[in-house]
Amino acid sequence: MVHDFPAILATILDGYVLPLRGAHGVVHWARVWENGMRIAQANGADCEVVALFSLFHDSRRVNEYQDDDHGLRGGEFARSLRGELVHLDDDRFELLFEACRLHTDGHTTGDRTLL
Repeated sequence: MVHDFPAILATILDGYVLPLRGAHGVVHWARVWENGMRIAQANGADCEVVALFSLFHDSRRVNEYQDDDHGLRGGEFARSLRGELVHLDDDRFELLFEACRLHTDGHTTGDRTLL
């Protein structure tokens, strides 16, 4: 099933509490999407998971500076939308969830989609 990225973005923005143009807002997400696509095309990563990551990884931040659990919250938010807006099989969803959960930890090993 094809993802409706505008609907996903609208749903994320509906609950986003930080400034939209803040350090971790929509401009940042767009840069992550663009850079992630370039890397995915070069290393063969899953482009759909990368695109979803770019939207969810900071989607539930509550602080621009120190917010240790924001990646986990973003992954949990993506999980809450499975079957409604997020359509990945279990393995691919696990990649998305782990990428969100681990992105603040400097994770650099494992599946190429997580790098």
